[in-house]
Amino acid sequence: MTESAKILRDLEKEDIRILMAIEIGMRRSEYVTISNIRFYSRYPMEETLFRLKKVHKLDLTIRDSSQNEIAYTLNSKGYDMLALHALVEKNKISQLGPLIGKGKESDVYSCMDDEEHIYALKVYRIGRTSFKNIKRTRSFLGERSHFSWLYANRLAARKEFRALKKLYHLKLNTPKPVAVNRHMIMMSYLRGKELAYYQYIENPAKIFNRIIKEVKIIFRKANMIHGDLGEFNIVVDEKGNILIIDWLQWVSSTHPNARALLERDIVNVSNYFRKKYNVESNPSKIIQSFYK
Repeated sequence: MTESAKILRDLEKEDIRILMAIEIGMRRSEYVTISNIRFYSRYPMEETLFRLKKVHKLDLTIRDSSQNEIAYTLNSKGYDMLALHALVEKNKISQLGPLIGKGKESDVYSCMDDEEHIYALKVYRIGRTSFKNIKRTRSFLGERSHFSWLYANRLAARKEFRALKKLYHLKLNTPKPVAVNRHMIMMSYLRGKELAYYQYIENPAKIFNRIIKEVKIIFRKANMIHGDLGEFNIVVDEKGNILIIDWLQWVSSTHPNARALLERDIVNVSNYFRKKYNVESNPSKIIQSFYK
């Protein structure tokens, strides 16, 4: 992200407008012709070509010369520029920090606002390794005939942001949502690390019970099930505070598969604490208690 911050400083408003024109065109096709970029940007052809050359040289686009007319598409760096520009313009972000987490579908960076408050910036990277089966495995994509990694990541960020807003009202240990733009979510930051990366934690039984208690409250008061709960999306700090993260897979408690997903969440957490910390529990009784 340090490189991205430098590139963003070098971009002029005309360059951003060209990137936005490509983004608009990508709603209809993977690559956008120069004539369509000119149409969406409302720039003269000479200005369009000049700006396209600049953003391409900055490695923000991919060019296709195989068709009758040269066409462009945004790469992940180009899409990052649009989201970062919007968050900076809204005075949400003033500084970008280092990478603090990396998963299969997202990267997480630290960032600060003008008052030097530290936040986490989650950047969705769905389709990073393979985009072939994404529509089959991602229900939130709907029935769109054309979809792209931009569309998938934007919808993912929106879905999680809505979930975080809903959860935050419960005043539990879930991230406070601050802002969302395209595929980026800005949220509160807990100084800690995922449960999976601890060799040892003090009083594991207490932490286990705290996790189960919060999952139960979320189920009863927000009618939500995490759907992918495990040691990689529970953050713990040195004081034993927890933060349940990664709410992309959440479903309503009225979902047809709700009980099965809840059971999987509870069994995953129970098995982890039993195998690593010898914390014994009864997942069946825990699940039954959710419905009493």
